[in-house]
Amino acid sequence: MESISAAAKLFGSLFYYPLNNENNTQYINYIKQSEDLNDTEFSDFIRAYEVTDNELVADDFQRLFEGCDVMPAPPWGSVYLDREQVIFGDSTLRFRQFLLNHNIELNTGMREPEDQFGLSLLAMAMMIDQEKDESVISELLSEHLLPWSYHYLELVKKHSKTDVYKTLSDITAGWLAALQKELNIIPHEYKLYF
Repeated sequence: MESISAAAKLFGSLFYYPLNNENNTQYINYIKQSEDLNDTEFSDFIRAYEVTDNELVADDFQRLFEGCDVMPAPPWGSVYLDREQVIFGDSTLRFRQFLLNHNIELNTGMREPEDQFGLSLLAMAMMIDQEKDESVISELLSEHLLPWSYHYLELVKKHSKTDVYKTLSDITAGWLAALQKELNIIPHEYKLYF
C-alpha cells in the first residue's frame, strides 16, 4: 500500500497543482533523476515537459483544470455523475460524507468540491497513510473515483493542447487500471452525463 500512496500523491499533485508549483517541480526533478527513467512510462512525460514552452503548459492547465468559460474536461466527479452536471452535486456530497466517515478532511483553504480528480487521489493517499483498511480504499475507488475517472482522463487527453497532459492522462489511466486489477475492484456503474 505504501507504493500506492506514493503514486496517488504524485498523480494527485500533478492533477491538482500547476506543474510549476514547488511540489510538482520537486516531483518532476525526482523523476528526471531516476536511474530507470528510460525504462518507465514517465520518460515520454518528461520529454514532453522539457520541450514544451512553460507558458503553453500553464495555459493548458488553466484551461483544463481551472477553466474560464467552458471546460472541455471538468475535473469534478459530480459533473459526470450528476444529471445536472454541476459541481457540488449529490455525488460530491456522498464523497464528502464518505471522507467524513473515515475522518478525512480536505482543507485546501478554498471552498471547492472534494471530488476534484487530483484532490480525490490525495485523499486516497491520506487514507493509506492513516492505515485505513484496504476495503476503505477499494470503496473510494469503486464508488467515488473509477466510475468517472477513465472517461475524464480520455477527455483530458483529447482536449489537451500539449503532449504533457496527453501523456500524463495516459500514464494515470494505466496506473488506475493496474491498481484496479491488483485490488480486484469492480467500479460501480453510474450513468455518465458529461
